[in-house]
Amino acid sequence: MTEIEDIPLSVADPEAAARFYARLLRRTPLEAGPDRAVFILSTRRTLSLWRSAQPASRPGDALELRMKAPSVVDELHMDWWDRGARIVLPPMDTRQGRAFVASDPDGNRIRVFAVG
Repeated sequence: MTEIEDIPLSVADPEAAARFYARLLRRTPLEAGPDRAVFILSTRRTLSLWRSAQPASRPGDALELRMKAPSVVDELHMDWWDRGARIVLPPMDTRQGRAFVASDPDGNRIRVFAVG
């Protein structure tokens, strides 16, 4: 049996959060309702957006997206900027590779990176 990694994020309004993530990820949610929205990120990863009275209340709630090359990180940064994402940290070289951090409207962090 193949295990699926689900990344749960707390949001105030799953339907509004689903619209935000659909713009960024360029994907349609598998499910979008008043209490939960689900995106398939890959064959083994899903993103679940759950209604919460206190979104982003747990430190470290974050979505990490690994890209194939550092140039993709820079391209995605500009694309997300144009799509209205709040950029918390611009693209930079780190010990692990190239990365930037964005934030969704609920304060959840989205780290985009490429190793190398």
